[in-house]
Amino acid sequence: MPDHSSSPLRQPPGSTHRARLVLIILALILVALAVYGIVERLHAHHQLADETNRDATPTVAVLTPKAAPGDQSVSLPGTVSSWQDAQIYARTTGYVAKWYVDIGTKVKKGQRLADLDTPDVDNQLSQGQAQMRSDEANAKFAQVTATRYDQLVATGLVAKQTGDQYDSQARASLATVEADRSNVARLENMEQFKYINAPFDGVITQRNLDVGALVDAGSSGSNLFVIADTSKLRVFVNVPEIYAGSVHVGMPVQVSVSSFGDKPVTGTVARTADALDANSRTLRTEIDLDNADQSLVAGVYANVKLGVASATHNVIIPANTLLFRSEGLRVALVDAQNHIHLQPVTIGRDFGSTVEITEGIDAQSRIVLSPPDSLYEGEQVDIAKDGKSADDARKKEAH
Repeated sequence: MPDHSSSPLRQPPGSTHRARLVLIILALILVALAVYGIVERLHAHHQLADETNRDATPTVAVLTPKAAPGDQSVSLPGTVSSWQDAQIYARTTGYVAKWYVDIGTKVKKGQRLADLDTPDVDNQLSQGQAQMRSDEANAKFAQVTATRYDQLVATGLVAKQTGDQYDSQARASLATVEADRSNVARLENMEQFKYINAPFDGVITQRNLDVGALVDAGSSGSNLFVIADTSKLRVFVNVPEIYAGSVHVGMPVQVSVSSFGDKPVTGTVARTADALDANSRTLRTEIDLDNADQSLVAGVYANVKLGVASATHNVIIPANTLLFRSEGLRVALVDAQNHIHLQPVTIGRDFGSTVEITEGIDAQSRIVLSPPDSLYEGEQVDIAKDGKSADDARKKEAH
């Protein structure tokens, strides 16, 4: 009989199979955990990359501009001037003897304003009159002498040349008398200029003389008075080129002067320059105002409201779309590929929260609303939905 006491113990076949199966299961579990960790890590990496890309590409809100109305009113600054004014100078040299009016005095045409004492002109007039009387006497004597010699020539007692000589002297004497008369008339006119009279109805706005002051003839000296006719007023305004075609003679205009109340006064376009100023590209326009009640004064600034029609395709955009850069005013446009283009623009009228753009963009442009200063030419952006940027959406989610 065989001896089994000394042989090794053998494990049952089923036990070995279970142990191998456990090892395989553990290995699979470890592999699954490793794969899960790798996948999770890759997912986190891709998520981080996506968030980084979203943060790197700014999201902006865009809008399209509105078309500016064709028929509109435009307010322009104007200057109010008197209907006519004049600086009154002395026509003759003399001293102020008396003045009758002061600033603010309303005067009528021909009314005496001042008297001058002109001793030089008085003496010249006396001298001229005396010289004329002397030359008249000489002319009469020369005429009598010439007549006598003509009679002698006719009888043959005197040569004809002698008679012609005395006739010539008589004519020269008459010419001297005519010259004296002209000189006396000139001095008499100068004598009348010692009386300073108003050239038209108006109000005295300046008085620059006192009794005893020496005044010189002509505009080389200072003016004696300034007179202005304010029964009607002229308002001068420079109309920009884009509105110049809408301005015509006879159109009504609203003029308001803030320093005299905000109530507008209706005026009428009286005349235009019919040509644009080469420097400012504006049309010089004159507006007539009735000021019979003297409610306005000349020299003030006025606000002129014109009803005009613009033939251009101007647009209106919010003021917070503008970028003020060192190279000039810009707006940020988004092209078809969602790239930024910094477009130069020209502003027309400023309405406060909105502005009119006269050049640079059209009604189809996509404009960035509230653009950050960090935007640059050609930058890639994302377009926000519902007019909100990604930053706004993230802030909403955080709350």
